[in-house]
Amino acid sequence: MSTTNYLQGKNVYLAGPIFACADDGEGWRDQITPRLIKDYGLTVEDPTKKTADGLGEVKNDKELFKRLIAAKQFSLASEKFWPIVRKDLRCVDKADFLIIMYDPRVSAFGTIHEWVIAHQQKKPILVKYDESNLDTFNVWATTLVKPEWMFSEWDLMWKYLDLVKSGIINRKYWTL
Repeated sequence: MSTTNYLQGKNVYLAGPIFACADDGEGWRDQITPRLIKDYGLTVEDPTKKTADGLGEVKNDKELFKRLIAAKQFSLASEKFWPIVRKDLRCVDKADFLIIMYDPRVSAFGTIHEWVIAHQQKKPILVKYDESNLDTFNVWATTLVKPEWMFSEWDLMWKYLDLVKSGIINRKYWTL
């Protein structure tokens, strides 16, 4: 049996709602990141841990953007937020694959943008969803991801990543 780790040194981008989340989308990212690093040797790109021009998407910075929008200062909000968008999209560009937390009940404009870009780039996109939300699951999402890359439980995704790590994958999609 080979000890080769097909994922070693590869980049994964963690996409999912931030703005509409009470925990700024940090909870699930903080939960899975240590395992992605330790078990798979991945470099994890987490937008909740990044800043651009001194601003980020969480905590006080998130509140700043909410205040700018509430005050209808759209030009200033756009000017200040654009570097964050560009940095997030650059992370998608550099990523070998994405893990997306999809909750159809939560507004996730940026996540959808990143998802579409990754799909256009033909990257593997692993989607974690909650079965209790299937009644609001947007069928459009099923066209942007392979059925075998949709996971209702983290354990199912870990089992899949174990296969990828070992090299037992469809190389038509996994061209890392």
